Amino acid sequence: MAALASIPPTERLYLPSLEGNFIYTSTATLLKLTKTFPVDDAELPEAGATLLKVDMVFDKSPFHPQGGGQPTDLGQIRSTSTPSIVFTVDKVSFSFETNVVTHHCSTTSVDVATASPLPAPGAEFSLEVDEEHRKNMSAFHSAGHLVDSAIYSLGYCGLIPQKGYHFTDGPYVEYAGGKSVAEDERKTLVPRLNEKFCQLIADDIPTTICMQQKEEAEADLNRETKVFDFSVFKEAEVRIVGIANFLCPCGGTHVPSTSHLSDFEVTGIKMKKGALRVKYDRKKAQ
Repeated sequence: MAALASIPPTERLYLPSLEGNFIYTSTATLLKLTKTFPVDDAELPEAGATLLKVDMVFDKSPFHPQGGGQPTDLGQIRSTSTPSIVFTVDKVSFSFETNVVTHHCSTTSVDVATASPLPAPGAEFSLEVDEEHRKNMSAFHSAGHLVDSAIYSLGYCGLIPQKGYHFTDGPYVEYAGGKSVAEDERKTLVPRLNEKFCQLIADDIPTTICMQQKEEAEADLNRETKVFDFSVFKEAEVRIVGIANFLCPCGGTHVPSTSHLSDFEVTGIKMKKGALRVKYDRKKAQ
């Protein structure tokens, strides 16, 4: 952490507006590069290693880091020098303490066996997000928020979102206060949610994203029910995302409108230790 303390915060290009969600490329200046494998060239096997792993920090980035229930962006980073060095982005992370984005990358473009020089701070790079992967992750995240909207549209205001898992292997949204939904209601909850889900999709409701002062956002979003804990946010401004008119603090990427979620559905519910888990996924091919 100390090594990142002297690095300025990364300009995250997917913030703060909806338009940033559709920025997939940018140029950026390298601020720090750390070799993570092999750390010491003396560790190379006799035949030499072809894979080099590095952590890279830039002044700005279009890459969305893993967090908030959303998987990491993937893609490539290319040096603008000749010959170009191409790095594969394996994972992207973000430090809330320093507001720095770190790109965890690998490459076979550098001959580590002969200690080819690595790019130094100040070098210019082209950052390229895997567009299809980003769009897929955005859709899974937005579909989770659409579950929230459907839940509250059905009047279940006693349910408090406490966890979202927006990965492709079994996505779900989990709510505290699950016991507020009577057992006989739970038996019909999935079809009722899907009916509301489809209605919200058909309404083609635009996604909204804005930055709002934390005190103002807390007053607006928690006016009727104490749903969101704003004490976890350290910055003066909070990013507020609206999916199907359901507003919540969120740092993820999203689709332009609910009509982009027509291939999703609610697949089931589960009660666990008083929490209600609502599962959703893409519709299975018939």
